[in-house]
Amino acid sequence: MRRQLRTTAALAALLLAGAAACDSGGSSSGQKDQGTSASGTLTVWLQVDAQTLWPKSVAAATAAFNQKYPKVKVSVQYQAWADHLTKFDASAQANKVPDVIELGNSETAQYVQAGAFIDLSSKKSTFDGSAKWQKGLVDACTNGGKLYCIPYYGGTRAVVYRKDLFQDAGISQPPTTWKQLMTDVQTLMNKHKGDKSFSAFFMPGQHPYGALPFVYDNGGEIASQGSDGKWKSELSSPAAVQGLKTWKSLIDAGMRGDRTGDDLGAVPALVAGKAAMSFSTNGQLVQVYSADKGDPKLKGKVGSFPMPSPTKEGSYAPPYMGGSVLAVTAKSKQQTWAEEWIRDYTSTAREKEFLAGGFLANTLDLTSDDPERAGYFVGLEQSWNVPAAKNWAQVEKDLTIKQMLADIATGKMSVEDATATYGKKMEDTLNAS
Repeated sequence: MRRQLRTTAALAALLLAGAAACDSGGSSSGQKDQGTSASGTLTVWLQVDAQTLWPKSVAAATAAFNQKYPKVKVSVQYQAWADHLTKFDASAQANKVPDVIELGNSETAQYVQAGAFIDLSSKKSTFDGSAKWQKGLVDACTNGGKLYCIPYYGGTRAVVYRKDLFQDAGISQPPTTWKQLMTDVQTLMNKHKGDKSFSAFFMPGQHPYGALPFVYDNGGEIASQGSDGKWKSELSSPAAVQGLKTWKSLIDAGMRGDRTGDDLGAVPALVAGKAAMSFSTNGQLVQVYSADKGDPKLKGKVGSFPMPSPTKEGSYAPPYMGGSVLAVTAKSKQQTWAEEWIRDYTSTAREKEFLAGGFLANTLDLTSDDPERAGYFVGLEQSWNVPAAKNWAQVEKDLTIKQMLADIATGKMSVEDATATYGKKMEDTLNAS
């Protein structure tokens, strides 16, 4: 989940103003696309992640674009997650929006609903891998059955585990069922029963992406929107309550120590041998044996497996799909160029590079044969995203879900009381004008 600010009515008007006057492509003067004779500048906003993780991919996409438009300059400007939306809002007010913008997939709803991006529905099939795009990414780009952005790359969570700690406890293989997982948790806890700081499964309270998959696995959801446009909390539904009770049972069985923290403590705990498992990103898995945050001696001693479903034998809990998407701004005068650059940047060749960089490609068709990452490529067809509500960012900013989960994890509140209390707070926020 990425944090963002609410879009005001005034900003919505600014984003919409002039959009109708923009053609579907052309030069900076507003002329139609002129192919190799076209000239001008295409402005692309990417997050700094791309600059540090795959600068060669950015360069390759631009080179492919310039084969078609050799006289068009591509100006890639790198942004920081902390303020990129504030800058985008300011650019709209100044009438100087970028042509292409990267957003986190939980940031799109308010801008799509404000009319900030063009409708790409008719162009979907022209983008590589679109027939099997990651569900949690394409959902973030979809509103009213129309497509307003293009999936870029994804990131999800799997169970990261210390192979050596498993072996020391006599566990030869990672579990494939919920029953096996809970048995292994008990075995590990018994093995380390004298260590009050050891957790068989590191699962702190403020870890929404660790808890909410159990809600979806049980047939629940976070919130739903009625035909009147009003949002309703679904956290108090029997399905969601039971899912959170199952999550709490894992904490009670396998977590020692402070339950009020977040998942940032997973890597230190795994590195120190104070945790045998955690529900973590691929990046966190790699950090365990990295030189800067982990211990290189642990290379080869860490692996991953998908979270077994507590409700469906042989299946897996639906993972949250984080990641980024790319949109063409409605006020851009270079929309055809913008579409083409995104097409080049999300080509199969580039997506393979993002995959090699440790992330998920935007499509289910591309996976990794790295055995350490095996757990991250299972169950992705069931991936989910946060509610597509324009005020969802405020729910995150208020820490509503995190506080609810911390109160459940610590036993401060029952699941029923916590979901009722915080669900009402979330509902009020989602429906605020």
